[in-house]
Amino acid sequence: MCSSGESMRLLCSLVLVLVPLSAGYSLDVEHSLEFSGPSSSWFGYSVLLHRHGRQTWLVAGAPVANGSSSLPVRSPGGVYRCNITPEPRTCKRMHTEVSSCGKTCEGESDHQWLGVSLSRQPGEEGGHVLACAHRWKNIFYSTKDFQSNKLPNGVCFSFSSDLETSRHYIPCYTDHQRKFGENYASCQAGISSSMTEDLVIMGAPGTSYWTGSVIVYNTSSRQISAYGNDETGAVNFGSYLGYSVGAGHFLSPSSEEVVGGAPQYNQKGKVFIFTIDNSRLRIVFELPGKEFGSYFGSSVSVVDLNADGLSDLLVGAPMATSNTREEGKVHVYINEGQVKLVEAEFQLTGSSSYAARFGQSIANLGDLDDDGYPDVAVGAPQEDDLRGAVYIYNGRKEGISAAPSQRITGSSLGHDLMMFGQSLSSGIDVDNNKYKDVAVGAFLSDSAVILRARPVIQVKASLTLPDQIDQQVALCRDRGTPTVCFNVTICFNATSKHFKGPIGILKYNLTSDLIHKSSFPHRFYFHGNGSLNSTKGDVKTRHGRLTCTTHIAYQRRDVKDIYTPIQFEVSYGLRETTQKHVFKTFPPLKPILQQSAGQRHTITNQTRFARSCSLGNCSTNMQLSSHLVLPDQQDFVALGSAQTIILKTFLLNSGDDAFLPRLTLRFPDNIHYVKVLQNVSENNLISCDVMKEDNSTDVSLTCMVSSLVLPAGSQVSPNIITELSVLIMSSSGDHGCNWFLRSDNYEMEKYLHDNAMSLSFPLKYGVNVNIHGFVSPTSFLFGDEDTIPAECYSEKLNYTFKVLNSGPSRSVDTVVDIRLPKILSPHRHKLQKVISLKWKLLGLSQVSIPVGDLLLFVGTQFCGRGDELCEHLICRLGNLDVGRDATILLEVTLNPAVLLQEPVEMHKHTGIPIEFCHSFHKRIIIIIIMFVAVYLL
Repeated sequence: MCSSGESMRLLCSLVLVLVPLSAGYSLDVEHSLEFSGPSSSWFGYSVLLHRHGRQTWLVAGAPVANGSSSLPVRSPGGVYRCNITPEPRTCKRMHTEVSSCGKTCEGESDHQWLGVSLSRQPGEEGGHVLACAHRWKNIFYSTKDFQSNKLPNGVCFSFSSDLETSRHYIPCYTDHQRKFGENYASCQAGISSSMTEDLVIMGAPGTSYWTGSVIVYNTSSRQISAYGNDETGAVNFGSYLGYSVGAGHFLSPSSEEVVGGAPQYNQKGKVFIFTIDNSRLRIVFELPGKEFGSYFGSSVSVVDLNADGLSDLLVGAPMATSNTREEGKVHVYINEGQVKLVEAEFQLTGSSSYAARFGQSIANLGDLDDDGYPDVAVGAPQEDDLRGAVYIYNGRKEGISAAPSQRITGSSLGHDLMMFGQSLSSGIDVDNNKYKDVAVGAFLSDSAVILRARPVIQVKASLTLPDQIDQQVALCRDRGTPTVCFNVTICFNATSKHFKGPIGILKYNLTSDLIHKSSFPHRFYFHGNGSLNSTKGDVKTRHGRLTCTTHIAYQRRDVKDIYTPIQFEVSYGLRETTQKHVFKTFPPLKPILQQSAGQRHTITNQTRFARSCSLGNCSTNMQLSSHLVLPDQQDFVALGSAQTIILKTFLLNSGDDAFLPRLTLRFPDNIHYVKVLQNVSENNLISCDVMKEDNSTDVSLTCMVSSLVLPAGSQVSPNIITELSVLIMSSSGDHGCNWFLRSDNYEMEKYLHDNAMSLSFPLKYGVNVNIHGFVSPTSFLFGDEDTIPAECYSEKLNYTFKVLNSGPSRSVDTVVDIRLPKILSPHRHKLQKVISLKWKLLGLSQVSIPVGDLLLFVGTQFCGRGDELCEHLICRLGNLDVGRDATILLEVTLNPAVLLQEPVEMHKHTGIPIEFCHSFHKRIIIIIIMFVAVYLL
């Protein structure tokens, strides 16, 4: 049963809190108004600002509030209206009752969550207020048939503008409905709600087994329209469509469409835009979520951000995760017409705090800062350990600012607030200063806070300087010395759309020569401040009146830089004042200066020194020429040769004076800069500095002219000579150097083509590899008094070869090819057998090559490349550094069969006389004469 009409009056505290914080931007945080509800009632879960005539209220939902003591209703929740007029401030429970609901209807209000959502008709002067309880149940069949379920239809109460009377809507009820989950039986209407002039929009996420639906009631035609899943099956089961709702002008400025969020659609969420087609809602556009579990679509806000007459859309994804967990974000969609919603390149993210749930609530605040574009608030109720925060973003011509203009934390307001930012509401001016204020719910502390908007002042400022400064005219005297000076005039014109009180004092800071070269002192100063280049002051402003003040800037002596513009800057703001009076109602809020996009209350202007120039805008015409001189007139540079590369450079200025001319040479870091050779006949000396670039393999060499100026028509000649040496560990190939010439003066684009050059030179390996060798033994004895068969002799021969790299470069992939005679023609006898082939490098372990049964012949003939009568062995030595050598060891055994040949035949075919006989009873000395060819590949 419903609660009785007996009202429960609760004394609520309205506190004016003075917090020692900066005033912030649009919303004042020094005089926040706090309202408290019943303990543990979740007072502030939903909030609403409402006006009826001169009366303004804060309406707050408390969905778990206990019921009246006279009725046995368990935690039905409640809606409270809190008086914020100058009279004594109390909060009163608003009466709700469902007296009858249908033929087969019996209502139950236990745990119905009354106050889960609040909404009102647009406009600042009255209108109906809607409060819903989405867990209100029809228990008609469950009391008669214990097998039947209670049906959570949900109920909404429409209150009159004075909040005294109400009527209820149960849009999901139909007679004889008894099956839980089917159709609208458990639709839970009212979990979200929105109102227009004629439409009452209610979210019903439990429809059709939590597919969800959006239900629209037209108060003029009394027609109900709803989305029911059509044959296309656009909405899946379990999508929770209707978890959030809204309405706006998406097709055209005169049309009206309905928005519904489905945060569980495919676990990524989706938002649907519908047109009303008689009793049905027809989908005309869909916005899909992109991240699993982000709850995209759990909150929506329809706002015309760029004031073009078409509604734009903000969609909350409070459980979106970026770097930590559930920081939350808000997606921004700009309407280009005919429901063509284009997502902005960025999302709103607040402070990206852990588990902040940023985007849990979003509210249209209207134009807080008088710039013509609506502003929005975004709640992050779990930020800062559940204390919560609210962020203010400003509408812009291009859509919305990516960064917040203000962040208000629950802890900064001094009320021990918890879950500050769970709910938001605006659209009503509670203190009659013509600016709409903002209500914020903090339900975990059973509180709600009103933040009042501050008046906005628009200031147009100007900074006037002379067109140019003539150094030959000294109009002032400083300490008795004629000094070049000029007037700096600052003007302010302050206006406000709504604020009529005194604007007060504008304070300002004036700074001269902001862009002067860091190597030179400021060129101008203000009298009375010694040598400082800044001064400050204040002016009293009035509405719409131009107020000006003038300062004199003095030039320093011996100024060398007459080429860089002289820039002045003025920064300004309102002087802070303190309230001296005690006010019975609301203390007046101090105005703020309007902040435009990219503008922070500063203006700049600049002037120049007068110069006599031949080209337009006193343009320089710098020309650069350069060429490489390689060592020993070679066409390449040998790696590791320690020789230098010389860059001869010629610089000419055929335009007007060039201030701080400089050359920049960029080259790879494997090339080492040595020095610049000066030409003593020149007045312009060259100084160079080397800098290694971050995250790059390049090195920059910047060279400056000592005289600081390269006059018109002058040159640096004959040459700037730069020596570069190439590191030994460099790689071969073409390497390049790039010259860039520039100065601090303007140069016409048509003259820039000869300000840069690219030069390249080849790096190659230059090696000098020497090879020599010997054999051991050089002779041996064959035959003795014993009768030993010749085939029993197995004399071993050892060949040694030395390979040395004398440089200058490393020998890369060194290969040695050893060629041996194969046969003693015309005989085919095998002369010797290779036992092993080994080599070793200095400082490295020995390397062995398996040779198997390979037999090679040695004779007295010479082996050339490609000789078919010779065999060859390949030794791959790898990289051979400069000064390193390698040793190749070759061991063979003699083939005794060759000793049995006739000496005459051997002489005949080899041309070498050898004293030889068949007798095994003679000792014969065999002299080894071998021609072995060795090649380096």
